[in-house]
Amino acid sequence: MLRMKSYCINLVMLLAIILSSSCNEPDNLGLDLQPQGSLPFLTTVDTFTILSYNVPEDSLIMWSTVKNAFEPPTFFLGSLNDPYVGETYAGLVSQVRLGNTISSTTFNGATTPDSIVLTFAYKAIVGDSAAMHKISVYELAEKVYLDSTYYSARKYAKGNLIGHAELVPELKDSVVVGGVNKAPQLRIALDTAFGGKILRQYIADPSTFSSSTNFLNFLNGIVLVDSADGTGSIVTLNSISTLDRMTIYYSNTLSYDFVIDVNGVRMSYFEHKYITTNTDNVSDDLMVIQSMAGMKDSLIIPHLSSLYKDGPVSIGSAQLVFKLDPASATTGFDPHSNMLIFASDSLGKNVSIIDASEASSYYGGSYNSTNKEYTFNIARHVQQTLTKIVEEGGKDYGLFLVAGGSTSNAQRTLLKGNNSLKLIVTYSKFNL
Repeated sequence: MLRMKSYCINLVMLLAIILSSSCNEPDNLGLDLQPQGSLPFLTTVDTFTILSYNVPEDSLIMWSTVKNAFEPPTFFLGSLNDPYVGETYAGLVSQVRLGNTISSTTFNGATTPDSIVLTFAYKAIVGDSAAMHKISVYELAEKVYLDSTYYSARKYAKGNLIGHAELVPELKDSVVVGGVNKAPQLRIALDTAFGGKILRQYIADPSTFSSSTNFLNFLNGIVLVDSADGTGSIVTLNSISTLDRMTIYYSNTLSYDFVIDVNGVRMSYFEHKYITTNTDNVSDDLMVIQSMAGMKDSLIIPHLSSLYKDGPVSIGSAQLVFKLDPASATTGFDPHSNMLIFASDSLGKNVSIIDASEASSYYGGSYNSTNKEYTFNIARHVQQTLTKIVEEGGKDYGLFLVAGGSTSNAQRTLLKGNNSLKLIVTYSKFNL
C-alpha cells in the first residue's frame, strides 16, 4: 500500500509539471505531435449579418429620488423638425421655492411689483442656433411630489398664462442685469399681475410664506412650453445653477429671489411626432439615434444560433461596429459622445447586458472621432444568448442601440445600418 501511495503522489507531481510547462509554453507543447486539423481547440472568426430597425424609445424616467442621486436633472426647451426623426417638442416643469426668510418688512408693503423675471442658466443648444423661440409660461395646475417618479412622456396640467417671450437663445453673449454684465442666461419677463398676486398674498395670509411647504400649497410650480421656427432647436438648461430663480423687483430698488434648486421637483417632458419610415417595421439602411427619449435602433442577428451547428463553442470576443453616416454631419448636430447596448425583453423593453458591467476599455461605446465609429464587445452576452436559445429552448429578442445621456443631452446621430452592420465573433470549438 505504501509503494502504491508513493507511486500515485509521483504521478500527480508529474502531471503538475507537465501542466505547468504547457501554461508557460503554449505554442510548443505537443504541436509537433499532431497535425493542425486534430488540435483539441480551434479558433474561428465568423461575421454575422445584422438587421436594423429604427424604433421609438420608451418613455424614460425624468425625476426620481434614485435617478437624481446619480444625475441632476437637465431642463430641455424648444422644438425640432428633423427630416430624419420627425417633430420633437420639449418643455419643463418645476417647483418654485422660497429663498431667504420672509419677514413683515421684506416686501415693504408693496402690492404691485416693478417687474418679475424668470431666469435659467444655459447649458447647450442643438439644431439651428439662430431659430426664434416662442416660450410661454403657465402656472402648474397640479401637485408634484419629491418622492414620486415622473416619465418623459407625461403631460402636466397648465393653469393661468403668466408670461410669454419670443427670443433667439444667446449662449455666448453676456446679459446686462442692473447695469452689470452677467453670465449668459435665459430671462423671461412674467406678468406683473402674477407678481402682484404673490405680494398681495403676503398681506392676506403671511403664513403662506412661513415655509416652502406652505408656499407650494399656494403656487404648485410653473410649466414652460416652447416652439422654435423652421428646423428649430432644443436648448438645454442647467437645473442646479444659482441663476435658476424667479425674482420680484419692487419699490424701485428692492428685490426678492424665489429659487429653483435641488430641494424642489424639476424635470422636462417630451412629445414626438415621428416620420412614418421610423415606425414602419421595415429594416433600415440609415440608423437614427436620438436623445430625449426619441429614437433608438433595434438589432436582430438572425443566424446567431448557427455557431452551435457543430456543438457548443466558447466565445472569445463579439465585436459590434457602427459607422457614422455622412448625413450625420448636419449643421447643429454633433455625434453622441457615447452610446449603450441593451438587450430586448419580450415586451421590447431595455434590459442591461452583462458586458455593460465590465470596464469601458472592454465594453466600449465611446465615439471614435478618428474612425468615426462606435465599437462594442458583447462576448458574454452572445455566450449567454446561445445557451438560452440553443441549450434551453428560449428566444432571442435582439438588441437595442441607445443614445448615451438621453435625459441629459439633445443630440441626434445617424449611423450606417443593415448591410454596413456586422457582428464579428471569435470563438473556439472542440475538435473531438
